Amino acid sequence: MRLTTFLATLVLTASTAFAGVTIVTNKCDFDVWVTSVSTTTGPTKKIASNSSYTEGQYFDGTGTAIKVTRAEKGLWQGKAVLIFAYSYTKGGPIYYDLSSHSGFDFWGKKLTVQGQQGKGAEVLTWEGTPKPNHTAVYWGETDLTLTLCA
Repeated sequence: MRLTTFLATLVLTASTAFAGVTIVTNKCDFDVWVTSVSTTTGPTKKIASNSSYTEGQYFDGTGTAIKVTRAEKGLWQGKAVLIFAYSYTKGGPIYYDLSSHSGFDFWGKKLTVQGQQGKGAEVLTWEGTPKPNHTAVYWGETDLTLTLCA
């Protein structure tokens, strides 16, 4: 029984090994709330103005969507949701994009998604309005940062 538990823990640890980090930086003059969703939904966390949220990138068989709202319970109340998504595979590429659902709460605000400085990952930029969905790919490991009100 202990061997089975140990092996299950080892497999889970290997499948969720961290590659880099994903960061949401809030430079807006208002608070936002983030919820990380993959095979499970994580807790909703407040990001105050001029603060950041960080999570380790992991592979769990699906992609991860970090959902951003301007209301604490916005994700469950049909409010506008900004979705910063990525899909990571150990030793392979990382795919990432930015999209919105049920409206857009960042009119007139610049939003950017970028990889680590100097690594050459494509920068996604929305200049105050949502753009059509575009998935970028980076062949390697890189941290990713969504900056709100950049």
